Amino acid sequence: MSEAKILVTDDEEDIREVVADRLSHWGYDVIEAVDGVDCLEKLETFDADLLVLDLRMPRMDGLTVLRTLRDRGSTIPVLILSASSEANIAEDTVMQGAAAYMLKPFD
Repeated sequence: MSEAKILVTDDEEDIREVVADRLSHWGYDVIEAVDGVDCLEKLETFDADLLVLDLRMPRMDGLTVLRTLRDRGSTIPVLILSASSEANIAEDTVMQGAAAYMLKPFD
């Protein structure tokens, strides 16, 4: 059985690379996307088992990506990353179909 495939999407290169590096180190098949548009394009050819998705990005934000995926019928689990600790944002992302919400920065 092959390892799980994870797409890490974050416009902050340092965050994206650290998350991707850790996941790869743990044995996951990981690719990276620089924003929401890039994420949706990569999902056309990469059959991800999990999407790690930044909330605020240029061109297309994470919530729009999440809504687009759900509108298309995708059930891929999505972990939202955000520097915003506003309670309503976490609730909104979960109500839109995110599996979890995690605050940045993190160890």
